[in-house]
Amino acid sequence: MQACASPVNLSHEGVVSGNVEIAPACWRLEIRCPELARSARPGQFVMLRCRQGLDPLLSRAFSVADVVREGGEPVGIVVLQVVIGVGTQALAERVVGEAIGLLGPLGNPYDLGTVDEHMVLVAGGIGAAPFLFVARALRERSSTQRVTYLVGGRDADHVYLAGEIRGLGCDVGVATDDGSQGHHGYVTQLLEPHLRPGVRVLACGPNPMFKSLAKVVEEARAGGLAFPCEVSTEETMPCGYGACAGCVVPLRSDAHPDGYRYGKSCVEGPVFPVEAIRWDLMRSIH
Repeated sequence: MQACASPVNLSHEGVVSGNVEIAPACWRLEIRCPELARSARPGQFVMLRCRQGLDPLLSRAFSVADVVREGGEPVGIVVLQVVIGVGTQALAERVVGEAIGLLGPLGNPYDLGTVDEHMVLVAGGIGAAPFLFVARALRERSSTQRVTYLVGGRDADHVYLAGEIRGLGCDVGVATDDGSQGHHGYVTQLLEPHLRPGVRVLACGPNPMFKSLAKVVEEARAGGLAFPCEVSTEETMPCGYGACAGCVVPLRSDAHPDGYRYGKSCVEGPVFPVEAIRWDLMRSIH
């Protein structure tokens, strides 16, 4: 059985340094915490205390959306969060100067590959969150690497980070369910023209998007194109370090009679190769 990640030295107290609504019910929360900012890697996540005290009891998990720098040094992190319940509403009400508890950075980061690859970032909804950090890391490594950001949303108001990532010199493609911006359809439909030798795909979004992505990748590989594709899962994470088993996903395993086992996405992920997950067994409630 996979061991729990140790939370030792991962617990921090930060200070809220910004909290702004950037889209309907979507908030950009900036937290000053130099120790965490220095060690965060693209694709990792943090657990945030919603408010002071024990109501709500559980912390909430969020991708590190960006790292704040002063004089070139990391001093804080940014998370993007959509208000959907009591916990996220409490975070939206956080005020500048307020102390906030954090645990992190947690989980495994994306593999950013090499500078000669065409990096394609595929985001669905608030799954956009990790990709500003990813794109900035790629640009800091190379000003000339080809980076394409494909982002989907229900409508134009729910297309996140397109302008920010375009501002880093990346190509951007947009898809919306209602056709109010960009392609009228699914973001995975934008991916297929980019699947050429030398591509690497990183994705984050809801499970239905992942299921569609897995099919696109499988068909491309069946046609003879070999390329890596990683996904960052969005399972609910009550603890963040493997103690509760609330975020398990079905992982392919020849060593198990049914051909799969359940792995804790907070410890073994949240980033996995797309082919590692049994998508036919994944829930589709988000």
